[in-house]
Amino acid sequence: MQALSQFLLKRKVLLLSLWLLLIAASLVYLFKQGHPMVQSPISGATGTEAWQVTQILEKDFQFNPDLSAGIVVEGPAPGLAEAMKKAFPKEIGRLFEIPGHRPHQQSLFFLQYDPKLNLVQAQQATPPMRTWLRQWEKQNKTRAWLTGHVGFVFDMNNAVYEESSQNEKIALVLAFIILVLNFGGLFAALLPILMGASTLILLNALTLLMGLQLTPVSFVMNSMVGLALAIDYSLFMVSRFREETRQGKTDQEALNQTLRHSGETILFSALIMIASIAVLLIPEVSASRMVVQGLTLVVSLSLLNALIFLPVLLLTARPVLEFPRFLSRAVGRIDSYPYWRRFSAHVVEYPVRYFLLSLLAMGALALPALNLKLWEPLQAVVPNRSESVQGYETLKKDGWGGELLPIDVVLSAPEGQSILDEAFLKQSEPLIQAIEALPHVDSVTGITRWNPDFQPEQYLSFFRSLDTLSNLGMVPADHPVFRLLNKTRNRTILQVYPDKNLDIQTIYTIIDGIRLEAKKSKGLKVQVGGIVDRARDFTHELYRYAPGMTALVVLGILLILGIYMKTPILPLKAGLMNFMPILGAFGLLVGVFQYGWFKTWLHTPQPGAVTALVPIILFCITFGLSMDYEVLILSRISEGYHNHGDVKEAVIEGLARSGAVITGAAIILLGVFLPGVFSASPLVQELSIGISAALILDATLLRLFLVPSFMLLLGRWNWWNPWHRS
Repeated sequence: MQALSQFLLKRKVLLLSLWLLLIAASLVYLFKQGHPMVQSPISGATGTEAWQVTQILEKDFQFNPDLSAGIVVEGPAPGLAEAMKKAFPKEIGRLFEIPGHRPHQQSLFFLQYDPKLNLVQAQQATPPMRTWLRQWEKQNKTRAWLTGHVGFVFDMNNAVYEESSQNEKIALVLAFIILVLNFGGLFAALLPILMGASTLILLNALTLLMGLQLTPVSFVMNSMVGLALAIDYSLFMVSRFREETRQGKTDQEALNQTLRHSGETILFSALIMIASIAVLLIPEVSASRMVVQGLTLVVSLSLLNALIFLPVLLLTARPVLEFPRFLSRAVGRIDSYPYWRRFSAHVVEYPVRYFLLSLLAMGALALPALNLKLWEPLQAVVPNRSESVQGYETLKKDGWGGELLPIDVVLSAPEGQSILDEAFLKQSEPLIQAIEALPHVDSVTGITRWNPDFQPEQYLSFFRSLDTLSNLGMVPADHPVFRLLNKTRNRTILQVYPDKNLDIQTIYTIIDGIRLEAKKSKGLKVQVGGIVDRARDFTHELYRYAPGMTALVVLGILLILGIYMKTPILPLKAGLMNFMPILGAFGLLVGVFQYGWFKTWLHTPQPGAVTALVPIILFCITFGLSMDYEVLILSRISEGYHNHGDVKEAVIEGLARSGAVITGAAIILLGVFLPGVFSASPLVQELSIGISAALILDATLLRLFLVPSFMLLLGRWNWWNPWHRS
C-alpha cells in the first residue's frame, strides 16, 4: 500500500482530472442514450422438457411465449383485432380473440408480437399500443388494458427505474445528513456522497456501453448495493484519514496509514463480496448470472473510487475537511469513544451472558425460517397500480382461468406420419379427454377442439379436404387450425387453460397430471411446457446447487480472511457467525409474507410463500455486505492485540474504535435499503425487507454482543496460527 500511496501523491492532479473527465463523459453519454433497459426473459436450465417445448414453439410455430401479451376489454369488442393489426402491422404477428368457455363480461385477446422483434423492441411498442387503446376506449365508450407477459415486463421496467431513481435520491440525502452528524465537516461528509454518485454514474454508463443485459433484480441490486458499498468504503477511508490528520501527521503519513489499515480492509471486503456472489454463476440461470455480472462491476467501481480517486480528493480537500469549523468542533465535542469504551468493557465483563443471550435471540428470530415456502409469482415484480396488474385483476374477477398464460403441450407424430392422419387423431383423442378431465382444467384448445359443434367424424372430414378448401379460399389463412399446426404437419400444440388465473400451485398440479397421463399414452410423443413450467425449471436449477454454493462461499471467505488475518480461527468464526443474521432475516421474511406480520404498517401482500429468487440472492449479497463490518472490527481488534498482546483490552479498544463507524455505516446502508421496504413491487419489497433485517441484526446483536463476547471466550486462540511458530 505504500507504493500506491506514493503514486497517488505524485499523480494527484492527473488522477483528479481523469476522474472529472470520466464523470463528465459518462453524464453526456447517459444524457444521449438514456437509462439502461431492463430485459427479463424467462430463463432456466437448458435441456429440460419445458426448454425443449420453447425451442419447438419458436422453430416450428414461430411463437415465442416471451413475446406475448393480452388485451382485456370491458364488454364485446368487435373490430378491435383488425383495427389494431392495421395500426401496428410491423409489431403484431397475431392478434385474435380467445373464446370463453363460459359467459364473461370482459373480452380477452391474445397478442403475439412479430417474432423478428426482441423483448426490448416489444416493450418499446407497448406505450404507443396503450395510447391507441386509450383512443379506442373513447370511440367505443369502454375500457381496455394491455397485460400479459410483455405488459408485466414493461410495467416492471418503468417502476424499477422510477423507484430506483427516487430511492437513490432519498438514500443520498439521508447518507449526507448522517455523515454530517458523524464528521461535523460538510466537505468530509460530501466526499462519500460524491463517491456514491460517481459509482452509479459510471455503472450506468458502462452498462450501456458494454451492452450488458439486466433483470429487475440485477437492476435494483446494482443501484442499491452500488450506492451502499461506495458510501461505506468511503466512510471507512475518510474516518481513518481524519483520525490520522488530527494527530498532526503529514499528507504522506496520513495516507500511508489510511491505505495500510482502511485500504486493506476495503480491499479484502471487496474480495469477500465478489467471492460471496460469484457462486451465483454456478446455476445455469441468466437472472442470477446477471446479478453477478452487475455486482462485480459495482464492487470494482466502488473499489476504484475508494482506493484511487477518493484519496486524491482527500489530499486536495484536506484544508477544508473540517469546514465549517464551528460545526466540526461542536460534533467533535460529542466524543462517542468514551461511551463505546464503557459499553465494550461492560460486554466483555460478562461474555458468557451476552454470548448466550444474543445467540438465543438470533435463534428465536430464525425459527420461522424452518417453515419457509417458495413460489414463482410471474407478476411479483410489477406494482399493483400498473395497467398490466389491473388488467390481470379484471380478468380474475370476471372468472377467466389461465387463458393469459396457458400450459403448452406439443404432440409429435411418428416419423412418416402426419398429425392429420386418422390413426394419429384417434390415438391422441383419449389423451386429450384425460387432460380435460384433470382437476382444475377449464378447457383445452387443439386441432380437434376449435369448433365446439363438431363431432370427431366432422373433424376427420374437414382435415381430409383441408388443402382443397384452403386452395379454394374457403379456409382463411388465419383459421385457428393453422395456429396449431407446424408447416410440415408433424407437430401440433394443445393449449391447456387452468380454471384459476395465474394460480401457480394449481398450474403445477395440472402439469404433473398431464405428464402422468402422457406416460400412459403408449406410442405418443408428448412434451409439456409453458412460461410457468419454465419458471419452475428456473427455481430447481437455482437451488439444486445450494449446499455446494454455501460451502464454496464459506471456503472462499476462509481463504481470503485467512490470508488477511494470518489465522484460520477468526475466518472460521466470521463465516459461521455470518449465517445468523441471514437466518434471522429468513425468519422475518416468513413472518411477513407467510404469516402476515406487520401487514398493516408495511402494506405487504400475504401470498403464503417467499419469492423463489429472494433467499439465495439475499444470502449471497448479505453475506458479502456484512463482511465489511466483520473485517473492520476484526482488523481493529487484531491491531490492538498485536500491539500489546492483551485480549480483553484489544476487544474493548477495537469495539470502541470501530463502534461509531460501524453504526454509522449500518445506518447509511439502511438508508439505502429501507425505501425499498415500501416499494410498490412485491419482489423489491421482499429483497429490501430481508437485507434491512439482516443488516440490523448484523450491526446490533452480532457485532456488538456476539462477536466481542465470543472473541473474549476464545482468548489467544483467536490468533492461533498452525503454520507459524512464534
